[in-house]
Amino acid sequence: MHRIFQGKRRTISWFALAVLLTGCGSPFSSEVKKEVRGQPSFGAIRSDPSAYRGRMVILGGIITKTTNLKEGTLLEVLEERLDDSDRPISTDKLGGRFVVRNSTFLDPSIYREGRDVTVVGRVTGTQAGRIGERPYTYPRISATEIRLWPQNGGQRDSPALPRRDWVWGYPAKGWSNTWGSIPPMTVPPQ
Repeated sequence: MHRIFQGKRRTISWFALAVLLTGCGSPFSSEVKKEVRGQPSFGAIRSDPSAYRGRMVILGGIITKTTNLKEGTLLEVLEERLDDSDRPISTDKLGGRFVVRNSTFLDPSIYREGRDVTVVGRVTGTQAGRIGERPYTYPRISATEIRLWPQNGGQRDSPALPRRDWVWGYPAKGWSNTWGSIPPMTVPPQ
């Protein structure tokens, strides 16, 4: 009888591991991941975008500007390194900026400054621009897929609601950085 339970325990352990691993993957398909495998670094793309024209890449970072055009939307993105799930990692080591051309309208109140984004697309060349008073040449990417990442563990910010970016006893999903401490509370405005 002991062996029966031992086999079930092992099966449950493998099942739990499989569920955990499938929840940590990239939001992009395996076909996209195959196509971008071995892509050049952002530094290489930035230094010579014409050498990689037509190349499918996956890049991410923080949106710094959203501009709606007559046909589509242009995102300016401050490049950051991506983690294993293709989400930008917030660091002080930034590679520069790039622009993303999307063929459809993206609402600037949603795709706003400060949001994390990951883009799959083709390098199409460069675009001249300015950062303040300084001229800047951006690598230009034509988007095929865009992943806008949720803020605050997926909870929307609202000054009318108490903070809900924590959950007792479950820090693994990014819902809490206050594990074991008193949760922050706010009072809704009257």
